[in-house]
Amino acid sequence: MPEQLTSGIARRVASLATAGAFALGSVVMLAPPAAADDYERTPVEIISQIEARSWPQYSVGNPGPNVDVQAALLFLNGLGYITQNPGCLYNDRAESTVRNFERREGITVNGVLDSTTWVKIRNMHFPTEADAYKRGDRGWGVLAVKVLLNSKYNAGLSLHEYYDAATENAVRNAQRSLGIGVDGAFGRLTYKGTITAPGGSTCQNLPRIAQDERPAADAESEAVERPVREGAPEAAQKPAEEVAPEEAVRETVEEEAPEVAEKSVETPAGETERVRGY
Repeated sequence: MPEQLTSGIARRVASLATAGAFALGSVVMLAPPAAADDYERTPVEIISQIEARSWPQYSVGNPGPNVDVQAALLFLNGLGYITQNPGCLYNDRAESTVRNFERREGITVNGVLDSTTWVKIRNMHFPTEADAYKRGDRGWGVLAVKVLLNSKYNAGLSLHEYYDAATENAVRNAQRSLGIGVDGAFGRLTYKGTITAPGGSTCQNLPRIAQDERPAADAESEAVERPVREGAPEAAQKPAEEVAPEEAVRETVEEEAPEVAEKSVETPAGETERVRGY
């Protein structure tokens, strides 16, 4: 049985058993705060369908353009592997960034944005089921979410790095479209679903990012701001592990975008794709 199904079932059985034990012992406990966990709210069939999708692949020989490339480079920026003004073509600069990431994070070094790389990025941004970008977060990862939603779901989001109400609503719409449990938080399953969704030929030039830029309405509506998930563009994060599964199917797209390229796959020996929340 696939790992995501067994882990999801195990969690449900454990939670039911725990609830029963507390009831029998007449113990009253407050419910824990709701966590961003796609696997708890999404039908098992949908989880299986999304996790079975092939990751797209890009290389200098198969460069796109596609927004997947731009999003991947923005996610890598958030991990400290910087590409200035990343675009949608997988060019030499993109390959250099990916090679550096592969080398330093201990996965197969081939300079290809393939399943191994996508999985490693996912594990580092979303180490657990509860990890997700949510309203109030900011950083490169939020910008990656926005370019994906704009290109693949026509979200029309402003490209600042703040996860505002409009971003939350756009994520909700994408989750409905994908059949994922709707909560407006962008986590592991939503990441896989949007990256592997069709489309992505529309690319946008990125504005200069202002770390403190944030829509006035949201600034007033939140008395306490959520902690910053990503620091300044240079801030690097430490990894988690996982393994890349399948080989990817690449859609050819036409369009203009800055720079980036594509295609080739290999699963590293020590990594295994862990299936978790969005």
